[in-house]
Amino acid sequence: MTPEIASMRIARNIKLVEDDLDELLAKAGELLAELARARVATIGAAVHGQRPMARVAAMQKSLIEARSEIVRAHNDLSKLAETMDIPTDCPDQAHLADDTGAGRDIAVAA
Repeated sequence: MTPEIASMRIARNIKLVEDDLDELLAKAGELLAELARARVATIGAAVHGQRPMARVAAMQKSLIEARSEIVRAHNDLSKLAETMDIPTDCPDQAHLADDTGAGRDIAVAA
């Protein structure tokens, strides 16, 4: 396999992982919304529904962290492709906020 073919395969797969994580984040958000709506509609569920809602929220936080890691891996791979003179169809920069809320620019491959 040539480096160019490997690069195309990696680019395709990393995009799929990024998209799948985004879809999973959206579905987890929908689940959290349904849990909140069910709690409002169900008498007495306020106390009993808090723990599962907190667990779903914690899971969402983990998904956000995973999404940030895949962006970092994508950035590393983009830099590697650049050092190997492998052309990519990457946007020049993407924006990822750090934990303090301050932004930093990183390049990512598409």
